[in-house]
Amino acid sequence: MTAYTTPEIEYQDYVATVWMNRPALHNAMNEALIAELTHAVSTLNDDTSVRVIVLAGRGKSFSA
Repeated sequence: MTAYTTPEIEYQDYVATVWMNRPALHNAMNEALIAELTHAVSTLNDDTSVRVIVLAGRGKSFSA
């Protein structure tokens, strides 16, 4: 799997959790995060071992 600057991906069984990891900025979207999330979800969509993708945010806020 690709190494990303901001998102982190965790796998448990058939579930992939994609964590937005910019807690100091309340996971605010920027061009880099949007591009990496788009790539991650597209890659996970093609992975036949993944049935569920969960999008989550580190820190106090999901996203601002």
